[in-house]
Amino acid sequence: MCNGLVEKFNGTLKKMLKRLCNEKPKQWHRYINALLFAYREVPQESTHFAPFELMYGRTWKGPYDIIKSVGLNDYKVKINGKEKTLHANLLKKYLSRNDETCSTVLDVSSHIRDDLNVPSCVAVVEDYDYDADNDQNNPADDEQGSEDLPEIGTWGQKEDAADVKFGEALTYDQNQEIQLLVEKFSDIFSDRPGDTNLAEHRIDLTSDVPVRQTPYAVPFALRSSLRKELQQMEDLGIIRKSDSPYASPVVVVKKKDGSNRICIDFRRLNSITVTDPQPVPSPAESFLGMSEDKYFSKLDLTKGYHQIRVRPSDVHKTAFVTMGQHYEFLRMPFGMVNSGMTMTRAVRRLLEGMDNVVDYIDDLLVHTKTWEEHLQVLEELFKRLKAANLVARPTKCELGATQVDFLGHCLGRGTVGLQDCNVEKVKDAPRPTTKKEIRSFLGLVGYYQPFIPNFAAIAAPLSDLTRKGQPNKIVWGEPQERAYATLKKAVISKPILVLPDVNKEFVLRTDASDIGLGATLLQNRDGHIFPVAYASRKLLDREKKYSVMERECLGIVWGIKKFALYLYGKQFTLQTDHRPLEFLKISKFDNPRIMRWVLAMQSFVFRVEHIKGKDNVGADFLSRVPV
Repeated sequence: MCNGLVEKFNGTLKKMLKRLCNEKPKQWHRYINALLFAYREVPQESTHFAPFELMYGRTWKGPYDIIKSVGLNDYKVKINGKEKTLHANLLKKYLSRNDETCSTVLDVSSHIRDDLNVPSCVAVVEDYDYDADNDQNNPADDEQGSEDLPEIGTWGQKEDAADVKFGEALTYDQNQEIQLLVEKFSDIFSDRPGDTNLAEHRIDLTSDVPVRQTPYAVPFALRSSLRKELQQMEDLGIIRKSDSPYASPVVVVKKKDGSNRICIDFRRLNSITVTDPQPVPSPAESFLGMSEDKYFSKLDLTKGYHQIRVRPSDVHKTAFVTMGQHYEFLRMPFGMVNSGMTMTRAVRRLLEGMDNVVDYIDDLLVHTKTWEEHLQVLEELFKRLKAANLVARPTKCELGATQVDFLGHCLGRGTVGLQDCNVEKVKDAPRPTTKKEIRSFLGLVGYYQPFIPNFAAIAAPLSDLTRKGQPNKIVWGEPQERAYATLKKAVISKPILVLPDVNKEFVLRTDASDIGLGATLLQNRDGHIFPVAYASRKLLDREKKYSVMERECLGIVWGIKKFALYLYGKQFTLQTDHRPLEFLKISKFDNPRIMRWVLAMQSFVFRVEHIKGKDNVGADFLSRVPV
């Protein structure tokens, strides 16, 4: 075993070189010596000595040290009867004592000679423009003669492995271990997209007629940033100039950081595209098996879609037009109907056989019970990313955390909660005034429906306004205001659920009222029952005509199907406050509807347990409208 000091040294030097090449891509050869000098004169944290001191036994003086010792004063020197102003950084060449040119230097006072440590002359100052000379010799401004030099491939890179975040609860040793691992695989952390061969984006169409649309007008205030973004995408090999018969328009969208994102309106092309059947996992599926995990690491692939190539025969179909220019994508663009499926297929090939890593399109989450296992899984994942030429966005990566935000949820310590930024969105959501705004609000809070015990009941006054035939300009009354305020309060309160443990038995509670159905999935942890998820829905008009027993049985069937992901193939307990249903599995019912439902539940293994109505508060509350 080693202490990692060599890796730490190499990591620091790599960061300095990358930063130099990023800032001076065409002038790196002029600055490399200065960078190495700067690195060698700084004392190292581990040895407390600079490399120069260890090599030469003394401290070397850099340009700043020399200027500091000489001073920053200007000196007046008379040469050939003409007064000249000199400074240490203007000296051109030093002359030896016996140089005949020394005789031309006159009236140099003795104290100046002593300060400058020159035997008999200071410098030869010729009659030319110093400003012009400095402009010609300034390496920062010199662009000539560098075309034949290779431009380092870090153009535009602003992030690297140094920007990766680490868990705040890690010990010093754990922090050192994971930092060394990141430095070892520093190549996979960059804000420049990679180029993988794990998958190829195919665009199969149902029509051979090219999709051609008129470009949208771009506001003058956005044109400069749009041109810059297009140029960068072209330099990175994401797009190229096109002469394709296809042409989709461009829309410029503001990002969170205030910059602009280029979005292509592919709706016409998507309407004739054959849909890819590759399934995308749901958050509920992703969170299975994490209840006992203590360490989490999150990675977000850099412009994940742009790391996958478009099939050469389909490149012309991706063409778009804007501001008189015609481009086409060489890498998979955002906005295509099958882009997410192609990304999912590529990532699943990458993660094949890795049970401790879950994926959602281009987001990866590593979860383990122990720290040693976590490092092993991370190292294997990094190896695969490097082999596949995939890179992750450093500022969006968080490694070794005990609690992490993933898919809009906050995971950790056996629980799942709401992500703070999404809670703020709900908190700041304005009161809707149209049907479209109501749908948008319900979609925003509806993502957290499993956390809200009475979602369907509370939202009923709002969802009723979105029905077909209702006016677009809604009528806002007291029921709508109550529903709006209650939903916002339910999200802002940041409810927490326990993560499901598939190795422990589940408890399902159901109930039905004359208005809706409710179901609560629970698990026993340390002798206490905790909620895993809530579900509810309104009754259809025909279902409201069912008898009490039919509605109660409907609630059971619906609840079991709703949570089939957790209940199928496992023994669970069904708790109901309707006593006749206690004999659901052994009685013969004359009601054909109930008998059909009983037969539909035969594939599930459960025992029925009667509880008092006062103990079935959760499911009962879910089935009733709070008015």
